[in-house]
Amino acid sequence: MWNFEGQYMLSSIYSVLGAAAFVFFLSIFFMIMASIVSQKGRYESDKMVSFECGFDPLSSSRMPFSLRFFLLALLFLVFDLEMILLFPYMISIFSCYLSMSVFTKIWVLSFLLILVAGLVHELNEGTLDWEKDS
Repeated sequence: MWNFEGQYMLSSIYSVLGAAAFVFFLSIFFMIMASIVSQKGRYESDKMVSFECGFDPLSSSRMPFSLRFFLLALLFLVFDLEMILLFPYMISIFSCYLSMSVFTKIWVLSFLLILVAGLVHELNEGTLDWEKDS
């Protein structure tokens, strides 16, 4: 009844070429539509300027940078990474504290002591006191 064997069968190369042509023309269509719909005429001077960390890019690039802000940002990164290391350790301590070796417990205690010593040093140095120097 419905016997199409050999009559209208395309070879596999034609089906691949047809799919490739379809993708090609569809991508061309989308590129043309994007160029029509885009807003090329809205170039404003403020939008054309790159924005970097709140600094005015048109001013002098040799402005002094606050060393206190840099140190505080660096401390935040250090302590943030340390917290990332401590949270999985705390979870694993709850589940397998008795099976941990003494050597592992000593290493973690020394890590925590180094953290506390660094925090005490920063407090004594005054890096965390965010006040204007007179």
